[in-house]
Amino acid sequence: MVNHVVLVGNLGSDPEVRAFGDQQKVTRLSVATHEVIRKRSGERERQTEWHQVVAWAALGERAAQHLRKGRSVLVEGRLQTRVWADARGNKHITAEVRADRILCLGGGNMGRDTADESTRRAEGERPRDASVRS
Repeated sequence: MVNHVVLVGNLGSDPEVRAFGDQQKVTRLSVATHEVIRKRSGERERQTEWHQVVAWAALGERAAQHLRKGRSVLVEGRLQTRVWADARGNKHITAEVRADRILCLGGGNMGRDTADESTRRAEGERPRDASVRS
């Protein structure tokens, strides 16, 4: 069985870091992907899909340092579902991507790293890898 997700898209907001328990940290990312479809009328329409991504520990911390809203990213991980209850006791099911790897891609808002990343691409190096293998 295989549970492998690859997303290439743009961040819809800045990463959100939360700490809990024994100083454990999780970073949440909202990634938008899109495709262009052709309607029956022949008109082209862009459809956007939003994906919730979680990155734990060092991977999440590095992503929060380097990523900002609008930034293009490649996320690799696995689909994970969680069941939780709200304050009223209503049951909810959430599907999210648990990231194993996050790559910063060109485009979007990168702030101070833009020139460095452009130079790397021009010299044939691979994009900066925000992932930390643990």
